[in-house]
Amino acid sequence: MLSAVTVVIAYAQGISLGLPGVVEFMTVMIFVSGFCFGWVVGSSVGFVALSIYMMIPYPFAHPAAWIYTISPLLLVVMGLLGIMYGIVGGILGKLQSPVRMNAMFVGEMALLGFALTFAYDILSSIGFYVAYPVYPSVWDAVYLTFVPLYYLYPPIVHTVTNTIIFATVAPALIRALEPFRA
Repeated sequence: MLSAVTVVIAYAQGISLGLPGVVEFMTVMIFVSGFCFGWVVGSSVGFVALSIYMMIPYPFAHPAAWIYTISPLLLVVMGLLGIMYGIVGGILGKLQSPVRMNAMFVGEMALLGFALTFAYDILSSIGFYVAYPVYPSVWDAVYLTFVPLYYLYPPIVHTVTNTIIFATVAPALIRALEPFRA
């Protein structure tokens, strides 16, 4: 059920904002599902949600909508990146019991959002290179995807917006789901 909600939020947000891959709530939902319900649930939600999202690209809702066929290799890479968010959320959820909602916790969420999204953006650039080798080298793939001259919304913008989303949305969702935590 959490996977379905995560996918619906991802598509609805992409369609309504028209900024695919810039402002997204999928990864924070995966992280919070791991935080509140454990790493097994979080990693399952991450793999299922990101795999479905990658398999069914929809224009204006998906950053890879211009790819008409998704490479199985890219699908695996993106699924593993979803698992990463769920596992980190699950580990942190076990370490943070009970959760104290204060400025330090918000700062931790912002820092985690930045670190996880930066790693996600680098690893997804590498995944795209391995699946679709259009750049001369893997380093060029990472560097050129981060240069604002080549993409309207480079991954570093995604990293910054996710930092803000993790700082604002994650604590509120965790607080709302506190009675249901495993």
